[in-house]
Amino acid sequence: MKHVGKGDAVIITSPDYPHKTIQIQPVYYEKFQQLKIKVYMEYPEEIPNYPIDSTLHRGLLERGVVSSGFFGDELPPMSIFSVNDCHIRMTHNVKDTLLCYAKVAGFDHAEYGLTNTTVYPLLFRDQHILIAASCLSNFSTSRFAPQKSLEIIWSKILNWITDKSLPINYWVQDPMPMYGKEEALPQNAMAQSIQRAYNWYYASNLLLDPSWEDEWIKYQGDGTNPFGPPITGDKEIGDGSHGILEGHASRIYYDGTQQYRYWMRADVQAESAMALAAGGQYLQQYDSVSANLLQYLYKTSNLRNGPRNDPSSPSYGLIGWAVTHPYVFYGDDNARTLLGTIGATAFLHNQEWNLKIVEGILSNFRVSGKHGFQGERLAEGDLVEKGLAAYRDAEVIHLSAHFESWLWASYLWLYQQTHYAPLLEKAKASIATMMHNYPHNWRCVQGIQIERARMILPLAWLVRIEDTEEHRAWLDRIISDILTYQVSSGGIRESFEVNVHIDLGKTVSNDQYGVYEAPLIFNEGDPVTCSLYTSNFAIFGLNEAYHATHNPRYRVARDKLADYLMRIQVKSDRHKDLSGAWFRGFDYNRWDYWGSNADAGWGVWSTLSGWSQPWILLSLIMIDEENNFWDYTHRQLDVKKEMSRSLWITGD
Repeated sequence: MKHVGKGDAVIITSPDYPHKTIQIQPVYYEKFQQLKIKVYMEYPEEIPNYPIDSTLHRGLLERGVVSSGFFGDELPPMSIFSVNDCHIRMTHNVKDTLLCYAKVAGFDHAEYGLTNTTVYPLLFRDQHILIAASCLSNFSTSRFAPQKSLEIIWSKILNWITDKSLPINYWVQDPMPMYGKEEALPQNAMAQSIQRAYNWYYASNLLLDPSWEDEWIKYQGDGTNPFGPPITGDKEIGDGSHGILEGHASRIYYDGTQQYRYWMRADVQAESAMALAAGGQYLQQYDSVSANLLQYLYKTSNLRNGPRNDPSSPSYGLIGWAVTHPYVFYGDDNARTLLGTIGATAFLHNQEWNLKIVEGILSNFRVSGKHGFQGERLAEGDLVEKGLAAYRDAEVIHLSAHFESWLWASYLWLYQQTHYAPLLEKAKASIATMMHNYPHNWRCVQGIQIERARMILPLAWLVRIEDTEEHRAWLDRIISDILTYQVSSGGIRESFEVNVHIDLGKTVSNDQYGVYEAPLIFNEGDPVTCSLYTSNFAIFGLNEAYHATHNPRYRVARDKLADYLMRIQVKSDRHKDLSGAWFRGFDYNRWDYWGSNADAGWGVWSTLSGWSQPWILLSLIMIDEENNFWDYTHRQLDVKKEMSRSLWITGD
């Protein structure tokens, strides 16, 4: 500092952020101003003429917002970028704010401006000095995004302090997509993608081991807020006998690590078991983890124990939502748990769980109403109080493919095994009701594409059983409509569409951002795909639809989507627990992990050991082997004996 002279440029970073601020003596501020030295400094302890609050704020939902025209047309005012785990104190008397930090709603633009939110000056100008109230220089380590926005911000900062054009064209982006948008894929790209996705289950540190079970219990709590710190690589990896946790939360720390969701859910156990069984067979890497997960799900945990394992209980055969909520039943979660169990059992070549499969399907069947709909969720106490007849005779019509349709797929699967006619009759009636009300009466969770993706599977399997012109037309209508949004790179864009009822839609104000479940997009046309609710189920459904119909258009669409998913799979050298996963959100224009991170539980950068990872992994295996779930599982399993033992559940 003593040797700085007129015309020099100075950059003062904060290497000990966030633990220690930068101490700059007042005399140097005077020197900078007197000699007109251009300076960038960050995370200062104090600044002459700018009072700073003593209270340190650690951000969670806030994002960076461009507050002026300083960054040019490429990054206009109200543009949004992420500043992960920002440690910041309120600075007062600021007149020339360039960037601010606030909780704002929007995809890449603050749609409601800076209303109903606390606004922290993040970067401001004092004559010849740029002052960052937090640390902006750790943008790579802290994984600020989108990458292009950070290129613009830092290029402008460097241009301003040096009076030279110093563009930043590249830095180490980690994590990053596995391949570029136009990059030629290696011949064995699919096999490599499968191997990475399979390896992720072990590298993710999600398999619970008894040596750190106390930490799981602590952070899981009552299941309403199951967020906790990163599970480090020095932890013992479990063998599945104590279950597998849900995944990473979409909350990134200043060192680039992510929070975990310390939640133990039923669907995650079965879907992970399926993925590991299928991957183990494909890769010829066999172990006991998959079988142990099923043992945990059905025997060790409370998920199918207690009243759910008491034949006299109305909840017999149903599978609890999570170990914290074993008395809550979502039909969709039960459906994916059961289909996951079918898949795992088939790939393990072990029919030990056939009875649980049949009991689970029939128990859900008997609590579906006259028209084949369960509604959003059921509760043990209500089942006991009202009795089974109230649910069997209910007039409920819940036009949500997301919540209902895979139960119908499970009925069709069991019908094909047993030819128990009521299963087919109820599935057909429910599907017909859905299609006669499509699309304007559907209830859509976050967007229409989620619903379409879920509806493909039961329609494809209905064609398998009754290959009629009407059933093919229904299937083709749903697939054609979802493919209207398939972009050139292969991804399927999220959409609200028009005149469609959306539950949990766009955030209505800044103060509601991050409060409830929410979509990745804010406006129709935002270039985002979702691997949690859409792409994962779409690729699985498209593969089943192709094998049911041999329609070449379905195969082309499936293969394009597979190509896209292989490209956007996470690649990371720094974060081994992320490499091989699929984040929920991806911006196919920026070719970056980006979107509205408003979802309270499963945002842009979340990973899921259930839901996303298993259905993508399984689909890639099926595609590579020219196989499909319907044919493979029916060749491997025979549940007729278990059906005879379980028919009492239906009253027959």
